[in-house]
Amino acid sequence: MPNPVFFGISTTVQTTRKPERRQRLAPDLSRTAILALASVFFLVCTWTSYARWANFEYRTFDLAYYVQALWQLVHGRFQVSVINVPLLGNHVEPIVFLFAPLFAVFRHPMILVVVQNAALASMGPVSYSIAKRLGLDGNRACLLAGALLITPTTGYIALHEFHPEALTAPLFLLLFRARLSNSVGRHWLWFLAVLACKENMALLLIVYCVVQCVIERKRPMAELRAWYLWPMGVAVLWFFLCVQIITPSLNSGNVDYSALYDRLGTSPGNILRHAVTQPQLILHAIAQSVTHGNLIWALLFPFLCLPLLRPQWLVITIPVLLQHLLSSRSSEWTIYFHYAAPLLPFFWISLAEAIAILSLAKAMPALLARGLACLVIIGCAAAQISLGPAAGIVSETMDWSAGKSERARKAAFIARIPPAASVLAPLPYLAHLAMREKLYSLHYVLKGLKTLSRSPYQPPPPTDFVLIDYHDSATFDASAGYYHPTMRTVDGQIIPSSDRLLHDFLKPCSWVVDSSNELSLLHQSKQVGTTPLTQRGGIIFEVGSHTQLRSISKNGNVMSNQQSLEIQMNWKFQNERDVFPWMFLRLARHGYDGHAVLTKGLCAPEANSGLHHEIWRITSMDGLAAGDYSMEAIFVDNSRLAWAEGVDPSNQQPSLLSDPVPLGNIRVIAENNRFK
Repeated sequence: MPNPVFFGISTTVQTTRKPERRQRLAPDLSRTAILALASVFFLVCTWTSYARWANFEYRTFDLAYYVQALWQLVHGRFQVSVINVPLLGNHVEPIVFLFAPLFAVFRHPMILVVVQNAALASMGPVSYSIAKRLGLDGNRACLLAGALLITPTTGYIALHEFHPEALTAPLFLLLFRARLSNSVGRHWLWFLAVLACKENMALLLIVYCVVQCVIERKRPMAELRAWYLWPMGVAVLWFFLCVQIITPSLNSGNVDYSALYDRLGTSPGNILRHAVTQPQLILHAIAQSVTHGNLIWALLFPFLCLPLLRPQWLVITIPVLLQHLLSSRSSEWTIYFHYAAPLLPFFWISLAEAIAILSLAKAMPALLARGLACLVIIGCAAAQISLGPAAGIVSETMDWSAGKSERARKAAFIARIPPAASVLAPLPYLAHLAMREKLYSLHYVLKGLKTLSRSPYQPPPPTDFVLIDYHDSATFDASAGYYHPTMRTVDGQIIPSSDRLLHDFLKPCSWVVDSSNELSLLHQSKQVGTTPLTQRGGIIFEVGSHTQLRSISKNGNVMSNQQSLEIQMNWKFQNERDVFPWMFLRLARHGYDGHAVLTKGLCAPEANSGLHHEIWRITSMDGLAAGDYSMEAIFVDNSRLAWAEGVDPSNQQPSLLSDPVPLGNIRVIAENNRFK
């Protein structure tokens, strides 16, 4: 069988003969080095991923969606309540089914991350093998393989929760190696595996087959059919099935990805027409993505822009690259998520081929040609320091011990939710609660719209439990549009404020509320509890004609790690509430400038008309130095404040609902060196 020609490069390369011992020893050292680096990559990324999960720092529903999907699957169910679409309804990713047997044995959310990071770590030895087959010696092959693991993009893919698209990076490399090895069977295997990762991979593979057919057009037709034409036919058929049958039948309009491109046109055909008749729309979108994002630059600059010397590979990436650059979702323009995964192996293979060609063509001094691989890994290391996740990994590790009590406090809070109970929870908690039948994301309730859609979100019936973390900036994200005041959509719909939407979700039921620090856990109760209202002091402040704070007090003047503090409030509500007070405590230390702020969050969002007694416990004041403080309560319209700060700074409408309410003095006592 003739030697394969991969994009015009013959894999049979003449090299200078070395002494036998050196020839045998050098590859072993370089192979051992890349295996060691891959192992370190796996351990570091998996540890950091676990730390972020344990610290409740995940900011999307990605991991939770796939964990719940697999948990439902092993129980014979297919619906995934997290985003209200079944498995294959969000994206068509049948490769997820391969995880089901493993998940059935190891039922922990992080097992998916472990497998993902092991697959990404395997790119080290696989890329080493590819570089060797391209004719590079062991040292340069090791350096280029190491650069692939060190470049910032790879680290961010590994650290972004879990997503099947991340698997495309190692699978594409395996596809390339199969072609270089002249193995049609393995080429088919990895081709089908990539197809199974996400529906849009079909477009990328179609272009791959077309470009390879052009490059290898002089080969016998039987070979072209086996390697490219039949696989291309399978990719075309699969894409048609995904777009025309699978997605329409399973999605049901709950996730509308077409909305990401509505600034360019109303349909794919309309966008294509605009590309001809109004090219400025396309060009403006691309310019915005390139100048405001780092997707392209972070793929090119660490590799010293050498991939541009082999543009054939970059042409193949155009379908996926345009998908991201034309999107209105800014996260797709960056490397901080999983979106760069299918692009990374193409940029790397073009880098490896460019260095192989320069080494053979003698177009530059031999010393410089041999040193290019060193310069590349230096560039990747510099990019890792300036742009990559290395600083975050170090910080996560250094802070692990200090965060032990905080992790334990939050874990104990959610442990009170029974495994069979239905739950509405914030984004960082979803992956911890995903192994249950009914789990819903709080950000949907706050947003009031379906995913990427202008259609109103129909919330589920009130759940058994509602968990709220008022420090959760992912769920209460104004810039993402999750948390907002009353707003009007571009098609004229009026969407109530996020606070009102949460109130509307809670008001049909009675709730027992445990509000501790920034966390609130609401448990649905069939009995309506009443607490006598203390009328003393009259009305402290009033919001419109519907909300009155009648009294507020604290139960003591000392706070320590052994003694909590309670703030008690008596409210009177009537008519329909349209503004919902958020409460903060401002503490000023006597004799010092500045102040600290403690967050309570929404005041009684579950309460209907009538009298209501509310208790807020403060059990942790970490970060406060021991000493005497003055305390006052601040009440604000937080949805308006957050929107003004994060989205519309020109909106200067006042958000304070009253003057600060003095609560006297408090002493913080240091015990066991907790407070310093």
